[in-house]
Amino acid sequence: MRNESERLHKLLAHHGLGSRREVEKWMLAGRVLLNGRPAQPGDRYKDGDRVSVDGQDVTARLKTSGKAAVLLYHKPQGQPVQAQTDAPADSAAEEPVMERLPVVRGSRWLAINTMQPGDSGLLVLTSDGRLADALRRRSEQIPSAYVARVLVPSPDFDPDTLPRITQFNDQPVSFESIEPAGGEGTNRWFRVEAAHSHRRAAVRALFETQGLKVSRVMQVKYADLEMPRDLPRGKHQALPEHLVDRLYELAGLVKPVPETRRVRAPRVAADRQRKPAKRSVRAAEPRNSRERKGPRDTGSSPSRRKPAGGRRSGR
Repeated sequence: MRNESERLHKLLAHHGLGSRREVEKWMLAGRVLLNGRPAQPGDRYKDGDRVSVDGQDVTARLKTSGKAAVLLYHKPQGQPVQAQTDAPADSAAEEPVMERLPVVRGSRWLAINTMQPGDSGLLVLTSDGRLADALRRRSEQIPSAYVARVLVPSPDFDPDTLPRITQFNDQPVSFESIEPAGGEGTNRWFRVEAAHSHRRAAVRALFETQGLKVSRVMQVKYADLEMPRDLPRGKHQALPEHLVDRLYELAGLVKPVPETRRVRAPRVAADRQRKPAKRSVRAAEPRNSRERKGPRDTGSSPSRRKPAGGRRSGR
């Protein structure tokens, strides 16, 4: 139980109901109620308050802390992350990423490195809204890597001829390195390293401003996390605990510890402690009963029968 109040939008984000910005927008739209009244971004939650989102009571979810989870997902090109509400009902759109992920109890998955439907590659998701928000705010400090498939003028094209700074949206965008990454003939792959995350369009601009045609760009690294080579497209895998710890360090956060419920001792154990006293009493009962009642008459011995008239018969 919490002894101090906490900002409601921060608490909702921490339990994975949405990012802080999303929750603030919900509050301004009147979708979040605190004790039956519309909540505001500055409201604080304390024990005993009731909270609902879109008419659903979520108070119980705010009183427990689950295990922080992080997933790596290999997103194929054309797959949306969230369900698209504006898509026609009869459209053949691919199933959203969020509908392919396992259910996380008391929370939901949030994308750390956001992607558009046309993007592909390594998508990192977490069930902790605090972690997602903190890493998004630090995107300018988190290194990333991409691979681009480029149509080059000749098989011996030298990537060192490419500049490391390009213009994108009227702003300079810098890259750390450009290295060959496979391919044959004039259809080549290049690995592009950057000191912080960029939009895929900025990676395209690096080549297209030099007159080269780019057919595909995919992200293969986020922070210290590399796309696993054995992770098929459209599949996910859980991030090991030591790498989850590394993400929390990168975000400047303390990893939450799951709350454990106190379990009451079974009543059987208490009964066992009382049984010796009961057995000692019962052990004395037969002896006391014999002293009280005397020998038992079974009626099977003739010598114990009294003759009629009260006299012994003789010969």
